[in-house]
Amino acid sequence: MNQIIAQAEREFPYECCGFIIGDGSIEEVRPIENIQNRKHAEDPAGFPRDARTAFLMEPRQHLAVMREIDDRKLALRVVYHSHPDHDAYFSETDRRQACSFDQDEPDYPDTVYIVMSIRSGKFARAAAFAWDGGPRGFVETELVLD
Repeated sequence: MNQIIAQAEREFPYECCGFIIGDGSIEEVRPIENIQNRKHAEDPAGFPRDARTAFLMEPRQHLAVMREIDDRKLALRVVYHSHPDHDAYFSETDRRQACSFDQDEPDYPDTVYIVMSIRSGKFARAAAFAWDGGPRGFVETELVLD
């Protein structure tokens, strides 16, 4: 948690994003560049929000982590991002991104999603969300900070 909090504070006032990969014995943080500002500058109509309120993972970095997971036989344990000057909640946009292939099913059903609230550049709170097949949605779950 300390690594992703530091990243979120460092990248404020923009959203940060990344993954935590691992297995039962290790967990490793993989920060991913948020290219939302670049996409917004290139195509404001297609990408109306900038990185203060949105994130888009750099595709090559994203793919490299997926390959590393496969090569090392690890799991995608966490997808994380920050909400600068907003609460730690799982937004409708977050759900659309988490269910990008099928809006009724998450792309990674066993993965936890962590959202961090960063207020005035300082960590305020983090919340974890997991898929619940009963109500077919993401529900807040216990987050243990080490």
